[in-house]
Amino acid sequence: MDNTVQEWLKTAETDLGVAQHLFEHYHPKPIEIVCYHCQQSAEKAIKAVIISYGAPGGMPKLHDLSFLLNQVKNLVCVDDSLYDYADTLTPYGVSVRYPNELFLEERHAVAALAYAAEILSWAKANCKSDQ
Repeated sequence: MDNTVQEWLKTAETDLGVAQHLFEHYHPKPIEIVCYHCQQSAEKAIKAVIISYGAPGGMPKLHDLSFLLNQVKNLVCVDDSLYDYADTLTPYGVSVRYPNELFLEERHAVAALAYAAEILSWAKANCKSDQ
C-alpha cells in the first residue's frame, strides 16, 4: 500500500482515537469535539480510498462525506449504510465550529463514534494494496 494512503489511514485512526479518548476520559464530555473528530476520521479514511485509486481529477477539497463516497462508488462497493453514516457525520465537520449551530447530546457522540469506526474499517478493507 502506498505510503500516502497509509498516512491518511493513520491520521484517520488518530482522529478516531482522540474522539474515543475524549468521550471516555474527559468530563464533562466535549460532545461537539468528539463528533468533529469522528467526521475528520471518516473524511480522511474515505480520502485514503480515493488516493489509493489514483484520485482522478485530484483530491477533492470538500468535506461532504457522501460526495467523497461517490468518487469511488464505481470502483469499490459502497453500502447504502455508509451514505447514511456519511450524511450524519458531515455536519460535524463544520457546524460544530460555531457555537449553537447544532444541538448535540451524548447519543449523537455514541453514534458518531460507531459510524466513524465503520467507515474507517470499510476504508482499510477497500484501499488498493497493489501500490
